[in-house]
Order: sequence, then structure tokens, then C-alpha cells
Amino acid sequence: MNVNKRISGAVFRADHPDHTDLSETARASRNEPGRFNTSRFGAVYLSCEPDTAIKERRRNEGRVEHPCALFVVSLSVGNVVDFTLEEERRRWALTTDDLTSDDLSRTQQVAEKAYERAVEAILWPSATGQGTSVAVLFDRLAETSCLEVIHTFELTPSTLTAVDADTPIATIHPLLATFPRARSPV
Repeated sequence: MNVNKRISGAVFRADHPDHTDLSETARASRNEPGRFNTSRFGAVYLSCEPDTAIKERRRNEGRVEHPCALFVVSLSVGNVVDFTLEEERRRWALTTDDLTSDDLSRTQQVAEKAYERAVEAILWPSATGQGTSVAVLFDRLAETSCLEVIHTFELTPSTLTAVDADTPIATIHPLLATFPRARSPV
């Protein structure tokens, strides 16, 4: 199982504006485990695209409420597993359905194995049907890795209404286009 890939660049997270402490975010995720973490270890959930981050927030919370912010996060990690690749899914015995199902048991089993193998981050196709999601296993970050909020955009009610009407968030906040996006490992 290949976990020696690297990813770096800007990734995105939609959350309450006060939630800039990503170590606390990872700690809190242990109380409500997600797709790629359990009560034993936390994760910070991000997206490779800003619009995907907002859609993921809506999918997980049922809606996106104000106050809300879009965080630009600088990410640089090694030991990445990329489940956007069919070959990688096969290696870990995962299906596309496992990655989008509301039943998280299979992905949490895989997360346990990844955690034991010191995987720092997991990429997979977003359950929203668009974009790529990223789970950073915070406790596994190497000393040379980086996970840091570098910019925050307020998501006002009018901004969220526009995004709901399929206006790309980068149209509303053009500065988003200036951040070099994280790319999937090659």
C-alpha cells in the first residue's frame, strides 16, 4: 500500500469563524467521528476546492448558517493515500460506495489501518459528487508537515445565497484564485 506520496498547497474548510485552531478541530472530531477518524484519533476535514468545502459543510450540517467562514489552509504533508485513484481503492479494498455512504464503518476501519501506518492525509472523491475531500490525521503530522489557516473569508448570508444559486465562491471572492491549490499526489 503506497503511502509515500506528497501533497502541498491551499485547501479549504467552511466552519464557524472562531474555529481556526485546527488542533482543537481534530480533538473535537474524536467526539463525533467522521469518515476517516474514530474516537481514538481525530482528523481535520478539508476540500481541495473552495466550493466543495461549502457543499461538504451543507451536506454534513444540513445547511450552512451564518456566522460562517471559508478558511484557506496551507497544507504540506507526505504519506498520503489517494482514494481518488481506483488502483489505490483496490489496494485498500474500498469501493466508491464506501467513500460516499452514510455508513462510515468501512472507511473508519480503513482509517484505523492508515493511522497505524502513519498516514498523514487521505484524499477521496467528495460525497457531494463534486471535488475532492481531504482528511488530515492531525496526530500523525510529521515535523516537516504544515497545516495552518492562512486566510479567512466571511461567508455572509448573501454570499451563501449566491453560492446556493451555483455562483462559484471565487467569483464572489476573487482573491481565492491567488492561492496555489493543493494538487493530488502523482
